[in-house]
Amino acid sequence: MKMIYVAPLTTKPDRDSGWVSSLEKLGWEVIPYSSFIKYPNSNIFTRVFYKVCNRLNIGSRNNEMQKILVLLVKQEKPDWIHFRMPLGFDKKTINTFRSENVVITEYFNDDAFSKKQPFGFYWKFHRIFKMFDGHFVWRKRDVEIYYKAGATYVDHSPPWYDPDKTFISDDFEVPLNFLADVAFIGHWENDWRVDCLQALSAKGFDVILKGGGDLWDDAIKDTQLNYLSPVVHAFGAEYNYIYSNVVAGLCFFSKINNDSWTRRALEIIAVGGVLVCERTEEAETYFVDREEAFFFSSIDELVAIVGEIKVNLKLREKVRLGGKARLLKSEVTIFNRAETIHKFVEKQIKKIKI
Repeated sequence: MKMIYVAPLTTKPDRDSGWVSSLEKLGWEVIPYSSFIKYPNSNIFTRVFYKVCNRLNIGSRNNEMQKILVLLVKQEKPDWIHFRMPLGFDKKTINTFRSENVVITEYFNDDAFSKKQPFGFYWKFHRIFKMFDGHFVWRKRDVEIYYKAGATYVDHSPPWYDPDKTFISDDFEVPLNFLADVAFIGHWENDWRVDCLQALSAKGFDVILKGGGDLWDDAIKDTQLNYLSPVVHAFGAEYNYIYSNVVAGLCFFSKINNDSWTRRALEIIAVGGVLVCERTEEAETYFVDREEAFFFSSIDELVAIVGEIKVNLKLREKVRLGGKARLLKSEVTIFNRAETIHKFVEKQIKKIKI
């Protein structure tokens, strides 16, 4: 069977190759199609125009991206078209696919209905989301929200990790000298993450901060964390190396997306690190506190945890091994998520062919 996988296909970070390889393992002939649009960095007036086009997913470049995909679908005649984050597609394009008698699904890891999201970013998706045969959403609360908004089928597809990219190497050894006491790799949000990092730094703990973009630099420029600027990205092997070589791998949840669990938490444990994570009800269904991970609900609790495991390496190792054992017996890989979507699509294809 043949499918077209539609997504940005960017590599920093790489959020798509794991889906493609998992679907191929499930027997699909996968044709990847990039929905990413690169805008030229020209004069200031043109940059403003392209920034608007990018935010609203409009303009001639967006139209061309959709047109090429339509031609590809007509040429390849796939059984299934699957989108990750379909932000730039309009009703005319999706209707064209529906007329081709193919199954159309999408996977969305942001909260598309959050009132905290950037203005205008999801307007196209809101206009087309009823047209999909199936939706696969990141957080459990989204299932009810999608159904209330008119979706016909929604399934919870929670955070995963990719063992092919995020893993403990065979020769991994707990470092004798850590790179730092704590590390956080991720985007900035206007929540308590800066306060947490400041409190740790104030207590004398060494901090590694990666994430990239001017938002982090602006957020810490007037704080004692300013020495960490410029905050740059860390992907792939560097991401794995940092989280596996610090005393505590920190994890915060996106308040914009109303997250209570995330992929980073699984990845920290997968690379051989120790997870020190915001406490949520969902998080504690994955790992047992102080046996497989550490959870905190206050800055004081976070500081106390880091201080404890920095001096009590036996406790740290016990929790690290407990987390690893739990992770390896849990069905939380990207392949597990792809398999769930695959089973739904198989049923839909059978209905079409009857």
